[in-house]
Amino acid sequence: MNRVQVSLQERSYDVLIGSNILPELNCLVQDVLSASQFFFVLDTNVEATHGEIAMDSFACKTDHYALEAVESNKIADTIDSIWSSMLNQGCDRGTVVISIGGGLTGDVGGFAAATYLRGVPLIQVPTTLLAMVDASVGGKTGINLPTKRPDGTTILGKNLAGSFWQPRLVVADVSALQTLDDRQLRCGLAECVKHAMLGHPEVISFIQENHDGIFNRDEEVLIELVTQSVAIKAEVVAKDEREAGSRALLNLGHTFAHAIEPMKELGLFHGEAVSIGLCAACSCSEALGMIDADFVDQIRVLLVSIGLPTRLPMPIQLEDAMGLMQKDKKVIDSCNRLVLPSKDGAMIVDDVDKNAILLAWASVGVTSS
Repeated sequence: MNRVQVSLQERSYDVLIGSNILPELNCLVQDVLSASQFFFVLDTNVEATHGEIAMDSFACKTDHYALEAVESNKIADTIDSIWSSMLNQGCDRGTVVISIGGGLTGDVGGFAAATYLRGVPLIQVPTTLLAMVDASVGGKTGINLPTKRPDGTTILGKNLAGSFWQPRLVVADVSALQTLDDRQLRCGLAECVKHAMLGHPEVISFIQENHDGIFNRDEEVLIELVTQSVAIKAEVVAKDEREAGSRALLNLGHTFAHAIEPMKELGLFHGEAVSIGLCAACSCSEALGMIDADFVDQIRVLLVSIGLPTRLPMPIQLEDAMGLMQKDKKVIDSCNRLVLPSKDGAMIVDDVDKNAILLAWASVGVTSS
């Protein structure tokens, strides 16, 4: 079992990465904190499998709330339902919330833990690759908020309400990925590619050299992939816990992605939107002279080899894309603040030239007519 520490002084915690460790969850948790009551927030997809295995490892009282992990449930009403369920079960400030599922479940369970009785301990147990390498680490929790599109219709803006609430422990059992379908596995790989683009070409090489092992669910390969990616994120988070500066680098490609992911007509999963967003960010960076065409082609070829999209599945209007882009959390005083790839990794660029952004959108299939 590998161990990566997220070093945040008194809020430091470990990410444990191994295979077949879910049945030991109770022991792993008790090594970190002692509690008599646990409340589980579960993705309905894993409730009867990984969720049951995890809950069965606890001899004490456990209660749970299960949600369908879709973006339309990542809203305030769901948080209210979790709070009510916890109150009805007599949860107090000593109760530990354990989120089991993908990134959406971790975000929702984490936000509920951060706000119930002004905060209770949280354990993250990610069961998707995307959640293992990204969403479960770093303490970001959140929900979506309704926002208007230029045509007057309402859409859910990504993660526009939330808090920073660090878990006390993250347990990533790669055996759970045996039941994950290839589409979701690819979504996780999009975040691994993003981490690699922050100045870690060795991760790109690892993905290229171990393509078959990853998709064959070779657990030793998956443990190493998750460990490498988590170590990159842990290093960034340790330097800037609350995204006051350099942590924003982890949003590479996400300003573009968060504009297109909520569009139901596109049918994109998060990792697929990130993949397209990375391509758009590369094109924007190329237009600004920060990287060359060879680097852009290398990233596109890598994403295609994984099976991820590099263009939108259908055209969307530029006005729509730009309007939703302005709702992104990183926009300050209406300035286009983007994280863009550079020769040595990535950079936060303030007030990006609008023409470069328009070229970036056009490169992934956005139309102005």
